[in-house]
Amino acid sequence: MSRTLLFKQSQKTTNAQFSKAQLLPIPRAVASELALQAHLSLQALRAGATEIEPAQRVTEAMLLARFLSEAGHGDFSADALASADRVMAAVFDGGRASGVWTLPADEFENFAAIVSLYDYQLRRASLGALTVASERLDRFKAGEPCQVAHRRRA
Repeated sequence: MSRTLLFKQSQKTTNAQFSKAQLLPIPRAVASELALQAHLSLQALRAGATEIEPAQRVTEAMLLARFLSEAGHGDFSADALASADRVMAAVFDGGRASGVWTLPADEFENFAAIVSLYDYQLRRASLGALTVASERLDRFKAGEPCQVAHRRRA
């Protein structure tokens, strides 16, 4: 009976395989789930959410859309982000005061466009681009300043 020989992979080989995987698109089921959460959260804010989570999810989608845009996936200007950030700051302030997190009706279309861009990006960007954007979001949430990444072509 023959024995299977175990070959130890080098770190270089493992890194190469990881790098190749990062070039692949985001799995459709994952992209669909993330997009659905963002769309549902936006609708919850439109109706007036009694929990903070929808506001947090929309804000995270907004930041990820900006980070993915900087990586070459779509167009989301710094001015549009600053404007959306001011609106979300008011949503958070109002929610803390009243217990209801509501997006102003006149801002819904702007945020619908942001969430739609995020949805589009999830279907087009590579897993690596989403990983980098997610890491930037984690650092931002930890209190590090949000630095602009060099724009690359998608």
